[in-house]
Amino acid sequence: MAKAAKIFGIVLAGLVLLAVIAAVLVQTQWAREKIEAQLSQRLDGRELEIGTLDIDWGFPLGISVSDVEIANPEWAKHPYMLKLDAMQAEIDVGALLTGNLSLQLLELEQPEIHLARQADGRSNWAALTSEDSSSDSSSPIQPDTIRIQNGRLTYRDAALDAEVTLDIATTDNGADQRQLSIEGKGSVQGKPLQLSLTGEPPSQALASGAPYAVTLDAQLGEIQAHFNGEAKQLPQLDALQGKLTVSAPDSAELMAFNTPAIDVPAFDFNTQLKRDGQRWALQDMDLKTGESHLTGSLVLERGETPELSVKMQGNRLDLNRWGVMRLLNAEQDSTQPHAQGDKQSLQQRAQNLLQPLRRYRGEVDLSLEQLLYGDAALSDIVLKGSLAEQRLKIDQLHAEQGDGAISANGALDLTKKSLSGTVDLSIKELDLGRALEPLGYPKLGTLDGELHAQLGQNSAHLSDTHLTYANPARDLRIEVGATSTDSGLLLTGEAWRNEVPLQFELDVGALEALFDDQPYPVEGTVTSRESSLSVNGTITDPLQLEAADLAISLEGPNPANLNPLTGLSLPSLAGYQLRGQLLWENQQLRLQDLRAQWGESDLSGDVRLDLSGRPMLWANLHSDTLHTSDLKAPDTPTDPNDGQVFSDESLGLDALRDRDAIVRYEADYVVAKEIPLNAVDFKVELDEGVLVAEPLKLAIGKGKANGRLRLDIRPPQPTGELHLDITSVNLSPVLREADLPQVAQDSAGTIGGQLDLNFKGHSLGEMAAALDGKLELAMSGGKLDMLAVELLGLDGGEAALAALADDDQVPMNCTYLRFDSTDGIAKLEQFFISTTDSNITGGGTIKLDSERLNLAFEAHAKDISLFSGNSPVELQGTLSNPQVSVVTGELAARAVASVAGALIAPPLAILPWLEAGLGEGSGVGCRKALNEFEQSTGP
Repeated sequence: MAKAAKIFGIVLAGLVLLAVIAAVLVQTQWAREKIEAQLSQRLDGRELEIGTLDIDWGFPLGISVSDVEIANPEWAKHPYMLKLDAMQAEIDVGALLTGNLSLQLLELEQPEIHLARQADGRSNWAALTSEDSSSDSSSPIQPDTIRIQNGRLTYRDAALDAEVTLDIATTDNGADQRQLSIEGKGSVQGKPLQLSLTGEPPSQALASGAPYAVTLDAQLGEIQAHFNGEAKQLPQLDALQGKLTVSAPDSAELMAFNTPAIDVPAFDFNTQLKRDGQRWALQDMDLKTGESHLTGSLVLERGETPELSVKMQGNRLDLNRWGVMRLLNAEQDSTQPHAQGDKQSLQQRAQNLLQPLRRYRGEVDLSLEQLLYGDAALSDIVLKGSLAEQRLKIDQLHAEQGDGAISANGALDLTKKSLSGTVDLSIKELDLGRALEPLGYPKLGTLDGELHAQLGQNSAHLSDTHLTYANPARDLRIEVGATSTDSGLLLTGEAWRNEVPLQFELDVGALEALFDDQPYPVEGTVTSRESSLSVNGTITDPLQLEAADLAISLEGPNPANLNPLTGLSLPSLAGYQLRGQLLWENQQLRLQDLRAQWGESDLSGDVRLDLSGRPMLWANLHSDTLHTSDLKAPDTPTDPNDGQVFSDESLGLDALRDRDAIVRYEADYVVAKEIPLNAVDFKVELDEGVLVAEPLKLAIGKGKANGRLRLDIRPPQPTGELHLDITSVNLSPVLREADLPQVAQDSAGTIGGQLDLNFKGHSLGEMAAALDGKLELAMSGGKLDMLAVELLGLDGGEAALAALADDDQVPMNCTYLRFDSTDGIAKLEQFFISTTDSNITGGGTIKLDSERLNLAFEAHAKDISLFSGNSPVELQGTLSNPQVSVVTGELAARAVASVAGALIAPPLAILPWLEAGLGEGSGVGCRKALNEFEQSTGP
């Protein structure tokens, strides 16, 4: 409004002065055109028209101008910036003769001014407000009497989304009772605006330095304001003084300037407003809203180095009710993509944070009984400090939180790019989670202790610094002491994670190096019980852990001991040693040149884990030697499932749903007592919940087993398929490595077969209970002997062998069996053993859910005269505790014999499984047995 009055005055002054010049010269068309040309030139060539110009020669001198129009730029909505129906002016001739212009009367009829500003800042009045005119605070004209009839001023501002119309008039209420009246309406950012201004006679407003009484009532949306006071140096409003009252009902919306609009609670605000040039002061401020009552003062002095002084005290301030938290959340959301795409170092962030402070001076004295934000609350808040000559001084900072509190003081010199000064911080059981959760840092623990720092231009030192951090939700507690040394910073202390203790001692870089863009050195050890980790390398931006390059060495009795500390699912193994280069950058963790030794086994390779999106693991691992006994810790129970072969313990397959992996592993030499293996080679790919192991290669004896495993973990009940081809496996060398040389010498043959299974479930027990598929195995050679029976742990084995054979060591030509399983019931469809004197058959079922056996076997003499009288044998009990019995009753023997099935020769398809691996005593038993069977059944 001040700018509009100034522009109006400049235009009128130009008209009056040029009209006077024309009157002094000659009242001619030429003079009028000259006036139009000069004003048009001042307005950047915009068209200007003056309808009539009349001079009333007399005392006083009268000048009349009518139908004045000044065009607007083409982009403005209104065609003209100024339109004036008529202007009457009376000039004191005596003063004019002395060289002074004195207006006794200025009367305006229907003046209209239309001001506009575009979104890019261009305005239609820029040509009238040059630096020369803006520096002059006095009014161009100061008439004794001003009358305005039906004046109007409109203002459109695209940048502010504002449109306002003001109706301006003067009223005569008797002698010396003339007053100015302005009524306005419009909208700002879609909110309706209404205002009413009443002032003293307009001529007093133009009197240089004289106070001008004014009363203003305004309403924007639901927010109302009232000002009653006086102004000086109009129209610039460089001096104001009066009482300002602002109020709003609940949930009124403030205007938004480059930020989202926020709702405010019902409030009443009163203050004494005073402006003196660049200095704005709000004295005796009084704000009441709900249960909150704040008082104080605020002084702002603008200039090259703005100065702000705040003194405020109150009982309660709820930032939630003022929409501040919603505003902060919006700012965090808007800056998050920028932060991800344009990462800044700690040094850059500190400089950006402190840079604005270098331009200001000020003092603050704030005390609040309670501050509410989000779900958090602080009490007994005190902040006293000052900022002058780029030196920030904190005399007192204190806040309490329940039983916790934080206090700080110190001073920082901001004149250099790096900080210098002192900071002393005392913390008592401060709940960081409660304090910082509204700002986007949830699930933090409590902090307790003291920190004393002295900062120099190129150095920083800590002394008597002890901090304790506790996070019960994560069962974590850390006690650390920090001391500056000649080379950097020494951190020592203890920590507890899930009740497991650890100790650490770390030599890190100097404290001031945290503010550099260079990698930060770290060296030291962390120990927990009998496990120890050594690190030596660098970390970039330690507080954000942006990158790391560390040589690590880890050793201990069992990796699983670290699970409570790390939260990982490391396997239970024998004592181990591990070393490698650990790299972290761009959300990717890499372990290069891995070398590990546990028990008598070794491991080497590279591992990479990408955490930028869905976790992805790549691993290429190799073992020269793998002892399967090292895959269990020495103290692992030998029978953790209470005699159950298929454990009901979950395999943890659900954890594979939210990650992907590609793992390749080779073991050149495998020593396995329980599993007859020589070497292993497999590749596993896990993609979107589907795991495929292919190739899956096992070297057994001089033979091999090749297969494919597929697991689909996406359904609630995981499903899987397993196919395995076993070819020419000679068990003798394998059994020797398994410390069973007698069995290898007496009983081993060459084995081959096929395995095709379909299963589902979360554990081996569930998978076995729903197993579908088949198993075929054949063995050429070997011996059926008492030693093998005893090693299998079969009670009654001696009687069973005697019932099936007439010696305790019987050479076998060929052995074949086939199991078919449906819904967890495995049926022995065919069982055949060919010895020198007899063929042995068998049959029955195994219920895999209960692991119960119901099998029977019977011997058939090849020559009745040489071998007869053998009894059937039953195998019952469970898989972990089978029981053998000889059936002696004739009826029972016939029943068992019917279960054992008829004598059927194995299929010819078994021969390729066996003959490629003939060797150590294996013979050609199955081909011989098939030939005999064919001859016995021939024509």
